[in-house]
Amino acid sequence: MLSCPSTLYASHLTSILAPLFEHFQYRLQCSWDPIIRSGAADAESTKPLNSDGCVQAADKLANNNIETWLLSYYARAGLFVGDLDAVTGEAAVEKARVELTRTFADVIQSALALKGSWALVLANKAKEEQAMKRNDLSKLTSGPRNQIKSDDGPVNADGKALQFLKLSGTSRTPVQIHLDARRLLRIDKMCHFLLLENESIAGYLVLSIVQSLEYPDAYSCRRCTRICHRILETVAWVERYTELIGSRLLTAAVKNIVTEPKWMIGIEWDMINVIRDIYGRLTLGQYFLPGGQGPGLQQLRDPNNSSQFEQTKVVDKPLLGGGILTKPSDFPRHIFIRIGVDQTDLLAVENALNEKRSAKEQKDILRDSLRIAADKLDGQFKRSDENGLLAKANANESLLHQHKRPEVGALPEKLVTYSMQKKAQEKPVEADGAWHGNIFG
Repeated sequence: MLSCPSTLYASHLTSILAPLFEHFQYRLQCSWDPIIRSGAADAESTKPLNSDGCVQAADKLANNNIETWLLSYYARAGLFVGDLDAVTGEAAVEKARVELTRTFADVIQSALALKGSWALVLANKAKEEQAMKRNDLSKLTSGPRNQIKSDDGPVNADGKALQFLKLSGTSRTPVQIHLDARRLLRIDKMCHFLLLENESIAGYLVLSIVQSLEYPDAYSCRRCTRICHRILETVAWVERYTELIGSRLLTAAVKNIVTEPKWMIGIEWDMINVIRDIYGRLTLGQYFLPGGQGPGLQQLRDPNNSSQFEQTKVVDKPLLGGGILTKPSDFPRHIFIRIGVDQTDLLAVENALNEKRSAKEQKDILRDSLRIAADKLDGQFKRSDENGLLAKANANESLLHQHKRPEVGALPEKLVTYSMQKKAQEKPVEADGAWHGNIFG
């Protein structure tokens, strides 16, 4: 995808990516469904095929249609482990399942300029803009303060160190500078092609990312949150995406927070930021910097229709923040009401989000609201894996209940250290008398 000229996307990539994304969505779903359901029959279906089970697998293929057989084939990651022991075989299946999901997330990140050579182009561009803004061109040839400056011209913003000189960032050659200019033109084209030009490609791609948020793998989920921000920056203003984003994507994100599974520990703030991005763009008329960063940038009401917002000036530029849904959607409100947030509290949340625009304040507001919903829903979710990744995080691990942790009080008595005792025992040194100019006494 990265090597294809933008003028050939429709003619050359459509016939490849449409069936490829459809297959990825189907295979990932078949691979993870038995893990998410975690029933006894589902656990049996994820066991790898060994030498003793070949006859049974052949009989199953002969007696059932190919679609039924593929369900079990993908559930065990398509592996044949021969005579390996059960523990090693199950570990191999788990490794294959996780690596497939992570590879898919990395591929989409590279295509959307969130990783790899295209992401380096955006990092170099941001570095150049910062240098121009500060009127300090030396930043183009320097890295962090603890690194030696380069005198050989511009360097990349990749943070890599040369083996011998320990320079921050590899050198940018004139050829690379010209290639970066071409790649920069392709980045916007690729986002538009994948998400707006072909319904089949966009549908299976977005659906795969939405489902990947629920798969119990923190590595994949964290990267999918970054992809979600790029999707929102590109298509939040398109009405035919409203149900998919405002209902299905938001439902998956909210569920990950209120159910508090153990595998989500450490990435809760990333998920809350996705919720913030969705709610702001679809309901409040706010957009954000790329990646859901920065404060909420509020759009004014349309002077011709007070029930709608004015569109952003960068609606067609996802790399600058993208657009919003001008006609506010009620899908996000319905999700919050469904999890137990009453209308009065929801109205207070929206007023607070409109008054406080900083990222930290808005995420704290959403966390408090989701904490109340999580307390109301506590015990309603059936958890078959009480001791595994799908189990609920305890009070010490939960982000929603961090404020309930007991504060460490003062010591009951004054702390006396050994150094303090030793200093108290030392005799004070008498001061010398006045000097009369005779150094020998």
